Amino acid sequence: MAEPTGVVAAALVPGMPQLLAKDPAPSWADLRAGVEQVGEEFRAAGVDTVVLLSTQWFTVLGHQFQLDPNPRGERLDENWYAYDYGRISYDLRVDTDLTERWTDLTAARGLQARRTRYDGFPIDTGTVTISRLLDPGRRFRYALVSCNLYAEVDSIATLGETAVAAAAERGRRVGVVVVSGLSSGLIQRWIEPAEDAVATPEQDKWNRRVLDALVRGDVEETLALREDFAREAAADSQFRALAFLLGAGVLTDPGELLAYGPIWGTGAAVVSWRPRTSH
Repeated sequence: MAEPTGVVAAALVPGMPQLLAKDPAPSWADLRAGVEQVGEEFRAAGVDTVVLLSTQWFTVLGHQFQLDPNPRGERLDENWYAYDYGRISYDLRVDTDLTERWTDLTAARGLQARRTRYDGFPIDTGTVTISRLLDPGRRFRYALVSCNLYAEVDSIATLGETAVAAAAERGRRVGVVVVSGLSSGLIQRWIEPAEDAVATPEQDKWNRRVLDALVRGDVEETLALREDFAREAAADSQFRALAFLLGAGVLTDPGELLAYGPIWGTGAAVVSWRPRTSH
């Protein structure tokens, strides 16, 4: 009997480079271990391709899809370049066949879908950070899409739907990953790693409330909370990455919270899903 294709695993992960620090805060180390565990789960599930949306690859005109089969180089982070985690080497393998079909299906749904391929394209910090931890052996291929700053939530959900449809057509077992923070109260001063904490108790409360709904698989409550969460906790990119998981059919399953804690005052979490059904 052939193995099922489609979504076989999924995760919400943070993308700040402190996860790669040589001398991490306890929360950074916990979050890193959570991402590494997701990688182990993906390998155990037989993932072929990681379908990934990072809020740090942002666009303003339509949605871009990466078609370079092997983006490689070094990312110099514009905020953290002075620290040991501010320079990140990467060498990615892109599933161009799946991505081409994903682009076509997205355009067919009426969204602007643009192919991106040129040497030296600046792969974002979130993508390169997570790929280092998720897949140190370069086992997976990737299908990468940008996060449009002005896209409606329904459009981002459509990206998730078309990704799953493309994976089913191409016979891929995929792991869906959204790289996104939670509250975005960045501490605006130098801190020692051990000093790190979520910026305010209110933001911590909102983070935990949303995570509780995700872990319970209560999709209606999670979606109902999103706008208030975005407003009250300054959620990363209005937490619209949630819609990508929704479109991919993930949110109706209970999630497992692998780690939660601060990264330089922001809220960050690792949540994993193993969908009950695949396509």
